[in-house]
Amino acid sequence: MRVGVPGPEPPGVHLLPDGEGHWTTRDGRAVPALEGCIDVDVSVTPFTSTLPIRRPGLAPSESAEISVAYIEGTQLQVWPEPQRYTCMKQGDRGGLYRFVSIDGGFTADLPVVDDGLVLDHPGLFRRAVA
Repeated sequence: MRVGVPGPEPPGVHLLPDGEGHWTTRDGRAVPALEGCIDVDVSVTPFTSTLPIRRPGLAPSESAEISVAYIEGTQLQVWPEPQRYTCMKQGDRGGLYRFVSIDGGFTADLPVVDDGLVLDHPGLFRRAVA
């Protein structure tokens, strides 16, 4: 995973996940703080919520608590962030998931299309094109 910001010499985050919850830097050093984080949440986009919505395959009223590698998008700081996703409803054309930042206290109901793609992150993002 590589995240950066525009500029002449953009700062960046270069981390390599193994898909099992282990992370290393570009030069192979372990990142113990992110141990157990499977998914990534980048603060400047709602699309990273799609990953933890799809992966557990929740049925209506089921919840999953996960720890993500959270990347604050302007300063590119990374830390583990516990989150909870609850499937509120599901249908042929999409569904609704409740997102909770467990430590931060932020909660949002996220409408999704049938493949789990987040359409809107109330208070933060709204899809401009249907």
